[in-house]
Amino acid sequence: MKSVSFKKPVTVIEIGNDWLKIAENAPSALGRVISKVSLVKLAQINEPVAAALARIFKEHNLNKQGVVTYLPRHLVTVRALEFPSTDPKEINDMVGLQVTKQTPYSKDEIYSSHKIVSSDREGYTKVMLVIARRSLVSERVEAIFSAGMAVERVGVSTEGVYNWFSVAYPHEFTSDVQRSVVVIDVDSNYSDFIVMREGGPVFTRSILVGANQLMEEFDKWHEKFAEEAKHSIDLYQGEQRGAKVVKVILSGAGKNIQGLNTALETKLGILVENAIPVKNMRIKDSVNVLQDPNFNFVSVSALFGIAIRHKELDLDMTPHDLRIQRKMERKRKQLMVMGVLATSIVMFISLILLTSIYSKNAYLDRLKDRIAKLEPESKDVEEMRKKINLVANRLDAKGTTINLLSEIYKLTPREVSLSAISINERDRATLKGRANALSDVYKYAKTLEDSGYFEKVNTNYATTKRENNVEYADFEVVCYYEKR
Repeated sequence: MKSVSFKKPVTVIEIGNDWLKIAENAPSALGRVISKVSLVKLAQINEPVAAALARIFKEHNLNKQGVVTYLPRHLVTVRALEFPSTDPKEINDMVGLQVTKQTPYSKDEIYSSHKIVSSDREGYTKVMLVIARRSLVSERVEAIFSAGMAVERVGVSTEGVYNWFSVAYPHEFTSDVQRSVVVIDVDSNYSDFIVMREGGPVFTRSILVGANQLMEEFDKWHEKFAEEAKHSIDLYQGEQRGAKVVKVILSGAGKNIQGLNTALETKLGILVENAIPVKNMRIKDSVNVLQDPNFNFVSVSALFGIAIRHKELDLDMTPHDLRIQRKMERKRKQLMVMGVLATSIVMFISLILLTSIYSKNAYLDRLKDRIAKLEPESKDVEEMRKKINLVANRLDAKGTTINLLSEIYKLTPREVSLSAISINERDRATLKGRANALSDVYKYAKTLEDSGYFEKVNTNYATTKRENNVEYADFEVVCYYEKR
């Protein structure tokens, strides 16, 4: 499910291990804007999380409908997989077979989701698979429901950081497919290491060192943090041959940790830049929590990223029963709307019929008079039409083969060369030739069939041959068409 439609303010909630984060994205005259933010340390809450959520929503007058929540990166397992297919249905089936192999938990104990990272011309697709324990998702969803809110979607923080990065630093996405930019989003007790390339996240890894450790004991933890970052880069470049990391951007609480960027530059030998958390974003003036030093330990990158681009989430960890409930609710609303529309249409048609009855006889009389006047001219027109049809049929008979050859020429790609074309003007054309590979033959047959010119395309044979140490595919394709 790619997009979620919201016309009202959208509220995003993160229930982490040590912080409760809430942000509202509301419509304004300038577009959508981050209008409200609440950051509360869980250790300071002396009540159940559900009660705290209800109180915060009431105090800030937040929208309870269409709430989006997400799981922090360190609570999910992410795997990069590659499948020999580009068909979404086939990929979905392959992912289903792989899920239980990537985790020690049974299928009943987990939720999973995946997004396509890239596809290549060889027919392979790279997929990012995300797996989370069912209990981690359920306890968050239940807390939000208990507080009186409706959960629309459960996402993953990594996708939120990517959304934030694409708004704050869009110039970092270039046409160079090997150029990679690393974003390390430093949160209170963990950091999300993400590699951005070709317009999206292609690699992610959780580093279990956060701002709490780095700010309190920098000398003890910065070396381990740098080692983990270097190890993550080595893992990524080991998987992606030829990829080159050109820059590291420290987001979240990273800019508040003095000396961290310098320590990373020294260890990695790569330019390290501190990110601006609200760059290119509309933030309401009343949102002043980002200037509060008490929140220097916290990252809002994922929170803001999901809030400002909630319609562009690919990963969906929403429980299945909640998805079914949501679909049924949508269908109920659709049926209600359809009922109202149907009633309105019946009433409108009835009105038209009643109006038509009064004018029908007069109209028929006028029509008969006009037919009587036009009858002599219509005979001349009918004679002309017959002559035109005769000429058109003659032209079509002469032009059928030319038109057919022209269409075949347009549809034949460079990878395919034709050695013979046999045309039966009644219903078929037989094409013989060679292609670089068997896959090119099947793609060519599919292109012919999808063109709309041919009713059916059959491949009589397609075999691999070798000539002068070069393999090629020899084939014969029959295209059936209706004579025009």
